Amino acid sequence: MLGGVGMATIDETLRRVPPQSVEAEESVLGGVLLDNTALDRVVELLQPDDFYRGAHRKLFSAMLALSDRSEPVDLITLSETLRLRGDLANVGGTAFLAELTERVPTAANIVYYARIVRDRAILRGLITAATEIATRGYEASGDVAELLDRAEQVIFNISERRVRAAFTKLSDVLVDSIKTIERLYEHKQSVTGVPTGFTDLDRLLAGLQPSDLIIVAGRPSMGKCLTADAEIVLSDGSVRMIEEIVQARSGRLLTLTDQWKLAPAEPSTFVDDGDKPVFKVTTRLGRTVCTTRSHPFLTIEGWRPLAEINPGDHVAVPRCVDVFGKRPLGEARVKLLAYLLGDGTLTGACPRFTNGSEKLRADFREAVGRFGGLAVREETPGDRTPTLAVSADRTELVERRVQFGTLVRGRLVGSRGSARRLASRLGVAPASVTHWCQGETVPSAAVFDDLCAALNVDADELAPEGLPSIRRTERNALTRWLESLGIWGRTARDKFVPGVVFTLARHEVACFLNRLFATDGWATVLASGQVQLGFCSTSERMARQVQHLLLRFGVIAALRCRQVAYRGSRRTAFQLDITDAESIRTFIEEIGIFGKEAALGRAKAALATKRYQTNRDLIPAAAWRQIDAARQGASWQSVGALMGLGDGVNLHVGKRGLSRNRLAAIARALGNQRLHDLAASDVYWDEVVSIEPAGVRRVYDLTIPDTHNFVANDICVHNTAIVLNVAEHAALRADVGVAVFSLEMAKEQLALRMLCSEARVDLARVRTGHLSDREFPRLAMAAGRLGDAPIFIDDTPALSVLELRAKARRLKRDPATKLGLVIVDYIQLMRSSEGRDNREQEISEISRSLKALAKELRVPVVALSQLNRQVESRTPPVPRLADLRESGAIEQDADVIVFLYRDDYYNEDSDKKGVAEVIVAKQRNGPTGTVELTFLREFTRFENREVAPDDEGEDGAGALQ
Repeated sequence: MLGGVGMATIDETLRRVPPQSVEAEESVLGGVLLDNTALDRVVELLQPDDFYRGAHRKLFSAMLALSDRSEPVDLITLSETLRLRGDLANVGGTAFLAELTERVPTAANIVYYARIVRDRAILRGLITAATEIATRGYEASGDVAELLDRAEQVIFNISERRVRAAFTKLSDVLVDSIKTIERLYEHKQSVTGVPTGFTDLDRLLAGLQPSDLIIVAGRPSMGKCLTADAEIVLSDGSVRMIEEIVQARSGRLLTLTDQWKLAPAEPSTFVDDGDKPVFKVTTRLGRTVCTTRSHPFLTIEGWRPLAEINPGDHVAVPRCVDVFGKRPLGEARVKLLAYLLGDGTLTGACPRFTNGSEKLRADFREAVGRFGGLAVREETPGDRTPTLAVSADRTELVERRVQFGTLVRGRLVGSRGSARRLASRLGVAPASVTHWCQGETVPSAAVFDDLCAALNVDADELAPEGLPSIRRTERNALTRWLESLGIWGRTARDKFVPGVVFTLARHEVACFLNRLFATDGWATVLASGQVQLGFCSTSERMARQVQHLLLRFGVIAALRCRQVAYRGSRRTAFQLDITDAESIRTFIEEIGIFGKEAALGRAKAALATKRYQTNRDLIPAAAWRQIDAARQGASWQSVGALMGLGDGVNLHVGKRGLSRNRLAAIARALGNQRLHDLAASDVYWDEVVSIEPAGVRRVYDLTIPDTHNFVANDICVHNTAIVLNVAEHAALRADVGVAVFSLEMAKEQLALRMLCSEARVDLARVRTGHLSDREFPRLAMAAGRLGDAPIFIDDTPALSVLELRAKARRLKRDPATKLGLVIVDYIQLMRSSEGRDNREQEISEISRSLKALAKELRVPVVALSQLNRQVESRTPPVPRLADLRESGAIEQDADVIVFLYRDDYYNEDSDKKGVAEVIVAKQRNGPTGTVELTFLREFTRFENREVAPDDEGEDGAGALQ
């Protein structure tokens, strides 16, 4: 009933007379006849279709035609025009026209009457739109997102007061074209669209034209890539190579925030960047990573590419990777795994554990017993170290076989079958079935499956522990488990920590390290009183994995390579040294070493007698420059006084690295939050000891929204300048509203980049606080200019086509925005309205939608796009149209395609240092060509070639890179 009442109400509403005012329409028409100049005041408000009565529409249309011909609008000319069109009788003849002039005493209020007519027309449009939307809604056909988009488009068209005809006669279009040509001829302007600010580019394009889709394309990530084997910690504790993450296109990993804290993040882009020359970076802690020369590392002064880093510089690595999993393995299995990786033999007939400590061997036996189905026998040949061999428990094997035989015999009797018929069905001898029933033998794997089907029984019922558990020839359960982990058959040099360990809970990881150190670790107090913990392995991979697992507890360990004696010769081993007092305390409290508790007790007692002092976990001396800027002219003596230091205390300003406590005290004294964040950071400043060529290898990269960095191999590494420069020029110099959809970069970072570009201040100096007195005013003035500029930023990640169009329409509806340019950064980060499996189809839909948006809003839409890696297989790697990534539809839909190319990026000996080539490879309505711009790397800014940066020494831009 309720539904019926609702529909009846709608029907009654639709039968009402639509909103209209015949009197207001007649007053407008009569006012024009009385005063022709009044037509100029209403033509901006009204269109012929805004009139409700058909006769009034024809009258107003005829008036507009007379006005266009610069002819007077009176009874005679209007009657003649209507007669020629065949509409005079339809409107009521000359008598009706005469009545119009008599009904309106004056044209003074014509604008008021016109607004009434316009408002009624809008109401009728809304009713029509609402009816269409309601009809589509009741039909419930098609995609809901498309219905929402259509609904918004209908409403938008009403607000824009445009009538979009299906066809337009060519002659009508040609009239407008001739007028445009006449206007251009009279003014002789070289830029008819939105100016880019680049003289040669504007001369080539005549500016960015309304309704054009402009594609700006370049290589992704600017070559900042890692080799395939770079290991990345995910939020569940697992460790994956970057190649695996890129192929899976998913992974929640760690990133470093602006507050120097590690936090989880998800990549927005996964880049396979082909084969490139790479370099191996090794730090004082022994950590290594292979990257391209352009890949940035975090220094105390900001992100710097590897090409600018030298041995002796300090880069950021995590102090603690506090990430653990939730998958339980069980204490017994954790212990066995650690013991066998430390002092175990994983080759031969069965696993063996060799250790001279009775306490450790007893613990090993106990863990084997809890594993189940195993037996241990001790082998002590001569005077050699005792060895425990693990094999299957024969008693349990017999019991399982008897149980198996009983179940087979019971099923056979229950089905009233015979051994002979069952043997015939399975293709075996009747004696085999008899032996199965007696528990003397078991079938092969292939026959076992057929047996289960013949007896109509689940395999788990006949062999709860699996078929191998009742076969004498199968490996024991421990060996099979080690095989499943991928470590069975590994020699000492090839051992590694299996992936399951990295996803364990905190207490089980601690147990694993505890037993591993029990085999190959130690705790000592040197004659000097220095305490040291250590671990040694002939497997480099395992040593690095142990170094990482210690880092999860905040234990800093240094890895070094050394030669050790072994059976009368020497072999290479990899040793971990833990010497930092805080790390040693953490290790003792959270991990420990089974069987070496006394040694740990002595180490703990030795630490208690010493004041904490470290020569490892220090903030680099370069941080003094930040402190110097933060004190704002205050004397160092006054800073010391605020810290509570006496007159005789030397701060060693600028000479030494700072301890965290010292920097924290300075931060409190100065009230500086950034210094406080640096002191409490999750970063350890590790010294680079070598940078060596590592050949040409496949490289990958990830784009992390907002922070643009991630942790790989326990090192912090980093991952759109010309369009931002265009946006700045359009908004600041041409007063054109610009909408920037930034799918990759956060709005705060985008604003900071634009601010530094406009002020010509090095972004790295801003991030680290190393600003001079002359740079602060420049930034303030630039902020004032940008603050008044009509630039609007949306940083919604993974924006869909429908969402982008809706937001652009809303912005366009507001006249105050002056919207004249839309920028999208970038196409490959967008998603289509439909979840298409084919990425090329999805990109095709996105490019078509952006072109449609440009036509609908009548503004240029500039969209950034990536190029595929094939471009770098050529020499020189100058981009071509065929290099557009993922879809040829981009080339078809675009009116203009622009490529960016920097020869000095690929060629160190290039004679075009600091020069960027802007290649206009396609222009639908104009010529193509190449324009050279100056690229100011430190400002991420492009400028005309004739414009050079001011030589301002330390405070300015400096030399071009």
